[in-house]
Amino acid sequence: MKRPGPAKKSAAKGLPKSPASVTPIAAKRAEKAKVSRLDRPAGIAKPAKRAKPAKPAKQPKALSAKRLAPAGRVGRVGLFTRLPPEAKRFVAASRQRKIVALIISGSFGLLIALILATMFTPMLAVEKLEVTGTHRIQQKDVLKALSGEMGVPLPMVNSGRIAKSLESFALVDTFAVISLPPHTLRIAITERQPICIVTVAGVDYLYDPAGVRIGTANASDNYPRIAIVGDPRGSAEYTAAIDVLLSLPVSLLGQISTVDAKSKDDVSMRLRGYAGQKIVWGDGSQSVLKSKVLAALIKNQKKSDYVTFDVSSPTAPVVRYTNF
Repeated sequence: MKRPGPAKKSAAKGLPKSPASVTPIAAKRAEKAKVSRLDRPAGIAKPAKRAKPAKPAKQPKALSAKRLAPAGRVGRVGLFTRLPPEAKRFVAASRQRKIVALIISGSFGLLIALILATMFTPMLAVEKLEVTGTHRIQQKDVLKALSGEMGVPLPMVNSGRIAKSLESFALVDTFAVISLPPHTLRIAITERQPICIVTVAGVDYLYDPAGVRIGTANASDNYPRIAIVGDPRGSAEYTAAIDVLLSLPVSLLGQISTVDAKSKDDVSMRLRGYAGQKIVWGDGSQSVLKSKVLAALIKNQKKSDYVTFDVSSPTAPVVRYTNF
């Protein structure tokens, strides 16, 4: 039984009529291949089909040179360059070092500029002088001697130059230079302190431990009297007597009336009071022990007793009673 052709179906719908027969495409391809094999010479194979070139991989969207550069090869980056997050970890340490170096160099530069400004400009020049610690020395005389320091920048004040200006003041023992910015210079003087009275040419003078004459002694000065002949400076007897006085405690020093130093190995003293108790000291050895032993002996003895305390051998002290 025949199947109805496509013409009838098309006619039914009012469409134009198609050809009566349809040639299959597969049959045409086979016939064309057959003709091609007949035309090719024998023994020659069909050439291989040329492969199409591979398409280049699709590049990502444009990246900056800094993002494509490998680690450690990031381009020149300044302190204030904005970087993507991927590059920050590569330049963070370098940037930190640059900032630290910049801060240090800036600080040194500022310090040097400040030093130069204070040394060579009147920014910190001395405009006021102050002198403290003077009692026996006239303050106005010291200020006059130091007038050369006016106008000198405080950092340039030289203690050696000040010492030379104060050489004429024998009573100056030590001094300290104190800068009080912006324009004040203070000189704190420590005067020599008397420790004894020495009679020279019938006049009683106060002397310090170095043998420097401080002034004339008054009736109210209760310092020990040292019996020597001549100037205390350079005197071996004076030096021996001073060594003994300096070894005594303050409480006992005020009780000493006179010191007699015949030599450095034969020093004796007398205490104040009616009895005039005598102390045989001996040489300058074991001064601390002698002082402790003497203080204990005096404490256990009345001031009215005529006694002699012999501590020349402190491990075996002797107390001798006298009738005068």
